Amino acid sequence: MYSPGFGLERTGSTALVQDLASRGFVVVTVDHTHDAQFVEFPGGRVAEHAVPAPTTPEEADAALAKALAVRVADTRFVLDQLTAITRGRNPDAARCPLPPGLGEALDLHQVGMFGSSMGGAEAAEVMRVDRRVRAGLNLDGTWFGRVLTTGLDRPFLMLSADFDGPDEDETWSQMWGKLRGSRYWLQLKDSRHLSFTDLQVLTPQAGTPPADYEPLIGSIDGERSIEVQRSYVRAFFERHLRHGDGRLLSGPSPRYPEMRFLP
Repeated sequence: MYSPGFGLERTGSTALVQDLASRGFVVVTVDHTHDAQFVEFPGGRVAEHAVPAPTTPEEADAALAKALAVRVADTRFVLDQLTAITRGRNPDAARCPLPPGLGEALDLHQVGMFGSSMGGAEAAEVMRVDRRVRAGLNLDGTWFGRVLTTGLDRPFLMLSADFDGPDEDETWSQMWGKLRGSRYWLQLKDSRHLSFTDLQVLTPQAGTPPADYEPLIGSIDGERSIEVQRSYVRAFFERHLRHGDGRLLSGPSPRYPEMRFLP
């Protein structure tokens, strides 16, 4: 399962989703109503982003907590509908026929979840409350929610942008100490927060000057960034959902010198 960052749509990291699907994974991407910029429902109704802009730090914290709770509920609802499909039911609201064999293709005993930004924090919080998710991956999302206190006992990969010093996110060190299962903390050299979305390739293609986009997507080449990320995301889910060797996770690789192992 994949969830995007706050205010973004489920298409936000298509490059990573596409690679997993091409390797035989069934990938379900989730839009969050009134969080995403727009969500279209059967019948054509469109729900737009409707989160009020906070005016105080307290309002910001409350808005993020509410958004996280809604996202967790959304994801668990989707898992319930996938379960219904495996049992021969069709939960499609418009009663459109499902692809033949879809239910048989789903193995809900081997569910992983990943997301960028808030979607990554969401993956951890979903794992805290729902043991159906066996492995999780956070793509540069600030950690928040109760999981920062309770921790997790299942495999988790933390993949961060290349920040240090005053820009370092303290919640990452805090969460690292709370992971009790197989754990990995990687950092992608010369990347920034939006390097973990398709914008890392689309923004330069739009003709945006590097001085404008590098604070958001870094100086790493977008195509190379996708290649490196795909390899490590795939290795993680292969190891923990398919019992593959995931050898890339054992330490630095000369093939991918951009990927640092922390701490």
